[in-house]
Parts: sequence; structure tokens; C-alpha cells
Amino acid sequence: MADRQAPDPGRAGRRRAHVPSLLALLVQGAGQALQAAWNLLVGLLPAPDFVVLDVSGPLPERRERVPRLQQWVGRRPALSLEEVRARLRRVAADPRVDGVVLNVHDLQAGVGALEALRTALEAFRASGKHLAAYLPTADLPAYYVASAAHRLVVPESAELALLGPRTEVPFLRAALDRLGVLPQFHHIAEYKTAAHRWLYPEMPAPQREMLTALLTDVFDHIVAAVAASRGLAPERVREAVDEGLLSPEAARSRGLVDLVAFEDDLPRLLGRDGRPARLQPWAQVARRLPVPVRRRDRHGRAIAVVQLIGAIVPGESRELPIPLPLLGRRLAGHETVARAFRAAERMAGVAAVVFHVGSPGGSAVASDLIWREVERVNRRTPVVVHMGSVAGSGGYYVSCAARRIVAARTTITGSIGVVAGKFSVRELAAKVGVRPEVIALGATATMPSATVPYTDREWAALRRWMDEVYARFKARVAAGRRMAPEAVEAVARGRVWTGAQALAHGLVDELGDFEAAVRAARELAGIPPEVDVPVVTVHPPRAIGVPAGPQAWGEAVAAVGRLLAEPAWLLMST
Repeated sequence: MADRQAPDPGRAGRRRAHVPSLLALLVQGAGQALQAAWNLLVGLLPAPDFVVLDVSGPLPERRERVPRLQQWVGRRPALSLEEVRARLRRVAADPRVDGVVLNVHDLQAGVGALEALRTALEAFRASGKHLAAYLPTADLPAYYVASAAHRLVVPESAELALLGPRTEVPFLRAALDRLGVLPQFHHIAEYKTAAHRWLYPEMPAPQREMLTALLTDVFDHIVAAVAASRGLAPERVREAVDEGLLSPEAARSRGLVDLVAFEDDLPRLLGRDGRPARLQPWAQVARRLPVPVRRRDRHGRAIAVVQLIGAIVPGESRELPIPLPLLGRRLAGHETVARAFRAAERMAGVAAVVFHVGSPGGSAVASDLIWREVERVNRRTPVVVHMGSVAGSGGYYVSCAARRIVAARTTITGSIGVVAGKFSVRELAAKVGVRPEVIALGATATMPSATVPYTDREWAALRRWMDEVYARFKARVAAGRRMAPEAVEAVARGRVWTGAQALAHGLVDELGDFEAAVRAARELAGIPPEVDVPVVTVHPPRAIGVPAGPQAWGEAVAAVGRLLAEPAWLLMST
């Protein structure tokens, strides 16, 4: 699909013409000289044959900033994909190091993040270095990542549970009826499933169809990727997954692993000419590996990164004390995201913005206000969206105004639809002896009340409001994607797509990882491939102090309350 908005000359042009001052050039040159001297010095120090990289956790795209107070109480930032790529590049660039031993464990990342990790490992292999993986335990996602290695080693006691992908949705309508709780929700359209678990006693056919298509597409990708890496027919991989629990010897006989050995055998197995290989963890060798010397663009250009992570809510971004169903733990406030875009605009030399979106959606109003920031900035400076593991409903709404959208093959996106409603607990209250008395003025004053069911008039008002939100959503998509209204409606109706499916339907422009989005941003900004420009994550200035303790919990809960008080939501659920 062609790019949708040509850059406005004025401001973007002035940024591209920005030339660093003489002092800045001198400081930059001195820094590069010092780094080059340091690299020469560390090049004289002994280096291991293999660097051991531990990969675990949720794998956020960019490095996390953890407040100092939280670090004091033991919270550490999770390992990011940005850091994994940087480490692999440093190892790949050091001729003294033969390769990497990958230790994958406790992965909590979405499939899109795992796909990006696997892409980084494949790029490391392409550099000519050796990649080995050691797996004491593995489920299918961990094996999917580790199978990118040249050599896959498991111990004799390894637990390999290569179970196929699944999703489980508890349907609560029968239980709510017994309790005397009446769910009153409306959804546009049949695939908008965020409230289905409360509305229906069992899974409706459209939801089953959609989930089956999603799981099938993701599973097909995993099977194809593993088969290609291991040199197996896809049918052999499917047979192994159908087997489920595999012993190490069974996995080896099927060609899924190369060696059955313990971790202390690795130096011998990876050694050469009868000499065991020297293995050291990243933490011990990080200071002994050269750091690439960045030769900055003479025009001082840069790529800014703005992030939207978590459910979209009005106000400021927050983190909940505990994760909530549908919403998760992190809340992305529209004011915080807007300040990040405006901070990027003020940064000297910003030639393009990569907008990293990882969100199931949320507030319709907050989504539209963020969409406006993207649309406004994109008029003058190219904005490229990079979709994480999930970027659906409101997460897609905020993305559709960008110049280009890059998604992982397994990204969960789309869900162009609306859901709204409430629970009425009048019958439950009566069962436990509670009699609420309501005095209300106006024909629709009781709409938010949990003790008064919707009247016909209120239902009509709610549905009219939702129709307006849905029409606006589709109009935003049609304008941003340059699609006819009927084409948008055909892929909307609340339907969730994988990235590959979204590409086929014109909802995204390209399949790739974060670095593919950066390449697209460079291209749109007119930056030649050989020119090195920094990629800078924008951390917006805080508009308010960060509360602590019970106050933080109270404000986070209040943010959720503001979201739930809205008449309609752009919220995705599969």
C-alpha cells in the first residue's frame, strides 16, 4: 500500500537541515576517539570463546526505566529486546568470540515479542557466529525461540512439553444468573468479544471461528519456523507437538534436539582441537567487549521512539498494583502519550518518529485524543507504527493515522468495533437483603447505576452513542489507510487478525520487527542506509509527582474507574 501523507516541507525540512554546532562536533569527535581508544584497550584483554546469554521475562521492546525507589526495594528492569539485540551485535562484531550459548527460561512474553527475539537470533547466525542453546525445560514458545540455534542441547532430565497453542475463555453467564447479576452489554459487531464471557453461557460461533483462525495462523508459523531451522518436514514437527511430552532421547530421535548432555559438558562439546571452550556469562564479559563507535550523521538527525504500552485510559499513565482481566497491569494515559509526542517534536533533529504500540485498547475518548497527536505530528514528520504482540481495538485506532504500520507476523491486531454496558446487581442485592433506593431526575439519570437496569430509552441512547463511536472509528481507518468505507466494514465488525492476516487485508503495510520499523522511518525521512543516526526513546516529562504507597494504588484504581465510567470502550479480547 502506498504511503498516505506526503511530508510537509517547512518544519521537517528545517530539521533535516539542522547542523550541529562546532562545539557539539568537537565533543562528539572527542567521545568517538575515547571510545575507539577504549575498544583498542579491551581488545587486548582475554575474551571467552562463547558468551552465555540468559533470556527470560516479558521482553519489552525498549529498555525500561525503573524509579530509583523501586530499585531500592528490589525491582529490576526486565531484559528488553533492545538490549538483547545490542548484546548479540557486540558479540558478532568481536573476532575473538566464537559465538553465544543461549539459555532460555521463564519466558512471559507474547508471541510477537518471541518472534522478534527469534529474528534477532537468526540475524546473529547470519553473521557467521555459532549459536548454541541449552534447554533444561521447554514449552512450545521456548522451543520455538531456541530452535533458531545451530546446536540445541538438553540434559538427560529435560522436561520438554511441546504442547500446541490454546486459549481458554471462561463463560460466566450461568453463574451470574444464579447470583442474580444481570450483564447488560452491547457489542458492535459479532466479533467484538470483550463482553462475551458475561453475556453468553457458551462461546458463540463467530468467536469460535475467529479464535480458531488466530490459533491456526500462529501455529502454522511456529511449525514452519521450527521445521525450517531444524531441517524437518512440517508434518514431523506437528507429530512431535501431538505427542506432547517428549523425553530427551525421543526429541533427539525426532531431530528436535542435537545432543543430550549436561551444562558442564558444554565446554567440551563446543571446544576445538581437543581444547574445551571458555564459556562466560554476559555480566562478566560485557566490559571486555568493544562497543561500536557511532559516527553521527553530520546533519544531526535522529529517530525518536514514542511508546504506548498497556490499556488506554484518560489522564496519566499508571501501573496497577495487580493485573486486572482484559486490562492487564499497565495503563497508558493519553496525556502522558501526548506529552511524549510533543517532546519528540521539540527535540532538535528528529527526522521521523517510531510509535511502538502494545495495547489491547481501552477508552474511546483517550484513543481518539492519541490518534489526533499521531495524525497531527504525521503531517510534518513521518510517523511509523511498530506493533508489539498486541495492538488491537484502541491500539489499532491510535495506529491508523501513521504514515506506515509495521507488525509482527503473529501480532494480534484489528478488532475495529465497540463494546459498552454494565452489570445490574438489583436481584443480587435483594437476595442478601439490600434494598437500594434511588432518586433520579431526568429520563436517563440512572444509566450508570448498578442497581437499576437499563430502560428501553437508555438502551437506545447507549446504542446510538456506540454507533457514532463505531462510525468514527471506521472513518479514521478509511482515511488513514485510504480504504473505501465498505472495505473497512468488511474487515471490521470487531474481528481480530494476526499480523499476517492484517497485511493481506490492508490493515498494515509490512511484516517485521522494531528494526524494520526503524528502517521504514529512515526511508520516509530520506536518510540513506549507510548514514548512522541514533534511535532515541522519548521519556515524556512528568506533569505531576509520582505518588507512592496507598496513594499510588488509589490513583491507579481511580484511572480504571474513569475508564469504566465511559459510555463506550474500544477494548479487545479474544
